[in-house]
Amino acid sequence: MRQEFDIFFPFIIFKTMQIKLVHTADIHLKREDPFRLNILSWIISKTKELADGLIIAGDLFENNTEASFLRGSVREIFEKIQNLPIFIVPGNHDYSSYSPDTFYGENVVVFNSPAFHIIPGGMRIIGIPFKPGYDFSTLIEKIKINPDTDIVITHGTLYDRESSRIYTELGEDAKYMPVYKWDIENKMRYLALGHYHSRFIHLTYGKTQVVYPGSPVATSKRATGMRYLALGHFKRSEPVRIERIPVEISPYWKKIEWMVFPGKEEKVVKKIEKDIQKARGTKTMLDGHIKGSIAISEIDFREKIREIEQKYQNEFKLLELQIEVSYWTDILKNPTIASFVEKLEKVNRDDSVKQRALELTLSALEKLRA
Repeated sequence: MRQEFDIFFPFIIFKTMQIKLVHTADIHLKREDPFRLNILSWIISKTKELADGLIIAGDLFENNTEASFLRGSVREIFEKIQNLPIFIVPGNHDYSSYSPDTFYGENVVVFNSPAFHIIPGGMRIIGIPFKPGYDFSTLIEKIKINPDTDIVITHGTLYDRESSRIYTELGEDAKYMPVYKWDIENKMRYLALGHYHSRFIHLTYGKTQVVYPGSPVATSKRATGMRYLALGHFKRSEPVRIERIPVEISPYWKKIEWMVFPGKEEKVVKKIEKDIQKARGTKTMLDGHIKGSIAISEIDFREKIREIEQKYQNEFKLLELQIEVSYWTDILKNPTIASFVEKLEKVNRDDSVKQRALELTLSALEKLRA
C-alpha cells in the first residue's frame, strides 16, 4: 500500500494533538445547476473557518462528462485556500473522473485505490474508493485498520436492520458498495460515508462513529429539511465528537401533507394557508400535498388552492401544491353516509388510515348503488 506523508496541516496541531475535519459528500456538480459551485465554494470557506481539513466522500460530480467540463472551476475553488487539505474518494457517479493525469490542486488527495494518508496526532485517513461490483468487505480485507486512530472514507450503502431506512430509501441505488455492520463495528474510529442524500445520519457501533452527512444540496424532493455538514473533533484518547453544521446557503425541501374530509373543506383550506405562512422562507422549497375527499365543487376547491399558491409564491424559493382529492358529492347526500364520515373524522387515528377507510367504504357503496 502506498504511504503518503502529510505536509498540509499547520504546526499547531502537533502541539494540541487534535484535529477537526469537515465531512461532506454527494454535491453532484453539473453545468445545468451552477449554484452548486457556489455551495462548494461556501463549504471550502466554512471549512477554513472551522476545521483543519475537508473530506468529500464521493460523488463530487454528477458524472465523468460534468467532471471534464467543471474540473477547472473546481480546481480554482480548491486552490483559493492552498494550505487546506482536501481528501476525496470517488463515488458511483464519478468513479472514472480522477485518472492519474487529472489535477485538482496541490492541496488535494484523491484516493483512486485503497490507500492511507498519515496525519498529525498518530492518526491515518484511509480512503476506500467506490469500485463497481465490489463490496466494502472485499476492498478492506488486506488493510490493517487501527480502531483507536483511523478515519475511513468510503461511498456506499450501510446495511443494518437498525438503519433500514437508508437502504429502503435508496431503492435500486442501494446495490452500490454494500457496507455491513460486522465490517465496521469497533474496526475504525470514524467512518465517513457518502451515497445517502436525504438527511444527516449519525450512528454508533461500539467505538466506531459512522456518519452520512446527507447531500449539502437538495438533489431531490426526498432531501427534506436543512442541509448539513459534519464537523468531527478528533483528539487523542477521547471519543470523537460530531457536530452538525447548517449549510446556510443551500435551499431545502419541506414536505407538508393535508387531509381533507367531506364537509370540512373550508376548515382545511384555512389550515393550508396558515401552515404555508409558518413555513415561508426564501431558502424553502415547499412540496405540499392535499389528499382526501371533498363534497363541494372540485373546480371551486382547486381554485381556492391555486389562489393560495399564487399569493405566497414569491415568499418561497419554490412552492408546489399538489391536489390529490376524490370527489364524492352524490353519495354523500345520503344522511347515513354523511353521519359515518362525521364520526370517522373524530376517530383518534392517523389521517391516512382514516382516509383509506373512507375510500374503501365509499367505493364499496358506489359499487352497490351501481
